[in-house]
Amino acid sequence: MNEPGFDDAIADEAVALDRTASSPNQKIDEINKLSQHDTEYQQAARWWLASTAYPLVAGTFGPMASAFNICSLSQPWRMDLTSSGGTDIPDPKWVTAINAISLVFALVANLALSLTMARRIRFEIAQPIIVVGWYISSAFLIAILIPFGVNMYKPENNGRIYSQSYYYGTFAAGLYFIIASLMAVTGYGAYRGYSSRKFNLTTSQRTLMLQTIIFCFYLLGGAAVYSKVEGWRFLDAVYFADYTLLTIGVGNFSPSTHLGRGLLFPYAIGGIIILGLIISSIRTLMLENGKQKIGNMLTAQTRKYLLREAFSDRSGAKGIIPSLGKKSAKAEGRSEREQRKREFIAMRQVCKLANVQHKWLSLLLSFLLWMTIWLIGGVVFWRSESNAKWSYFEALYFAYTSLLTVGYGDLYPISSLGKSFFVFWSLLAVPTITILISNIGDTVIRFIRDVTLFIGELTILPGDHSFVDRLKTLTHISWVRWWMEETTGEKEGAQQHAQFSQNQDPNKENGNDFDFKNNKEEKQAENIHQYIYLLFRELRKIIEYASNTPSRKFDYLEWEYYMSLIEGDNKPKVLGDEANDGQAQAAREWSWTDQENPLLAETSEVQWLLGRLTEVLDRELRRASQVHHVSERAKGDGAED
Repeated sequence: MNEPGFDDAIADEAVALDRTASSPNQKIDEINKLSQHDTEYQQAARWWLASTAYPLVAGTFGPMASAFNICSLSQPWRMDLTSSGGTDIPDPKWVTAINAISLVFALVANLALSLTMARRIRFEIAQPIIVVGWYISSAFLIAILIPFGVNMYKPENNGRIYSQSYYYGTFAAGLYFIIASLMAVTGYGAYRGYSSRKFNLTTSQRTLMLQTIIFCFYLLGGAAVYSKVEGWRFLDAVYFADYTLLTIGVGNFSPSTHLGRGLLFPYAIGGIIILGLIISSIRTLMLENGKQKIGNMLTAQTRKYLLREAFSDRSGAKGIIPSLGKKSAKAEGRSEREQRKREFIAMRQVCKLANVQHKWLSLLLSFLLWMTIWLIGGVVFWRSESNAKWSYFEALYFAYTSLLTVGYGDLYPISSLGKSFFVFWSLLAVPTITILISNIGDTVIRFIRDVTLFIGELTILPGDHSFVDRLKTLTHISWVRWWMEETTGEKEGAQQHAQFSQNQDPNKENGNDFDFKNNKEEKQAENIHQYIYLLFRELRKIIEYASNTPSRKFDYLEWEYYMSLIEGDNKPKVLGDEANDGQAQAAREWSWTDQENPLLAETSEVQWLLGRLTEVLDRELRRASQVHHVSERAKGDGAED
């Protein structure tokens, strides 16, 4: 990402919309340029899904699909119910052979994906193997699933049903096709240059894939042991192992031997530990890392809409951010410095609004996803257990108690479809409920907590803050904060603008250690050594801020000072600076309303400043060293003369 003060391209893209427009046509061109730039940014953010999220999904669900494929090979696909307990009907040898070939292609695709992520195989070589391998696996399974489905309606098959193996083959075929399609999109994006030809996965993301593989082996291995110990069918043991490790405890299968009950102690605790690691990884990756990218896209969309309104010379962006239009600037007599201050306030409001929108939108989407899994699960269990005369309400009841891992055991699936679907469905439900609970914690639970504390301080638990202070704190909560920002955005901007005009430092009231007046006195360094000293001093402060949680956010007066250090406004002229005057001038033409401003960076403000100040310090020290070297050489030449 381009950063303010360090990229020549900023001079072309980062010009404030209203300051440079001298005619209506030019103004329209600038707005169109803003929209085009935002569109390109959002497109790049979307292709992040193809280069990172899709391979992560493939690496996570690929082993699960292979595990289902193994289950489909473990037993014949049909059962005869005319005999007591049901009798397996052997599959034709060609069916078993094709099923095994499908598994081999899938394992090769999984291996190629893992080696590519480990940088052992080039992307160009592995990508066709991955996509074609999973497509072939899906095609082979579908090729034998369809004939079995057609033949089951023939009269000679009366009294026969599909076993769990058949349904596991169906799930595997569907997963193979989905992940192959996702990887095909990844390959297309890399071929067209939209995304990198390397999988940009971190160590924690690759760890999630490894944890999933371990969990699948642990599940199937434990099922094999209990199948032998308890005398169960292997797929019934898989069903038992699934609801045991997921702590659902349906209860229609339970160990009855002393050996089986004794093995449960280490087996259950080991599986729960692995599951806890997977849930922790999902939360970290999807709710923290993925949230950053999705939040950036939402912020870009919010920014584009609000800035159009702010620059339209109407009364600001519907009162949420201050007006930035040319007419309002002329009417208020704003200088360029005051305009930058106003733009900073506007972008602060955009970031706050986008953050609140993102939290509640994430909650809404995760809730809809959870409801979809619940309702669809209820439909499948209702139809699969029709012989047991389940009503749809009973199916919903069973699905709900299973989703919340309550597991009363009064209802449980007994059909082949019900048992196999339960395993597939429950493995999808775990990350869904994890994401939902986390989003509830970020919004609803935080709101209830703050309201409870507020009521407690008003009644029986008086606190150290006054009623007005507590009310202000309460307005920072979720939708209340959004409503307050919408109605008071312009007023807040006016108050901050008044502080800025009087050279006041609002942080002093909050106990912060930034002294604007002292920094203002040191704004112009007397020599390059003092300039380097200022860089060192501010770096020390930023390093201290880096250890604070939550991360420090700076007001405009602090940003103005730090940007003057970065852009060299307070640096004295030294030998060799003439060649950089044009670049420095171009760097100072960026605007706070641009996409590449520090408030919208992927890193925190502290991290951004730490990186920029370090770069400037490194550059100035190297330049000072070169100047000193030239000076010493000149002295040496003069002594020789």
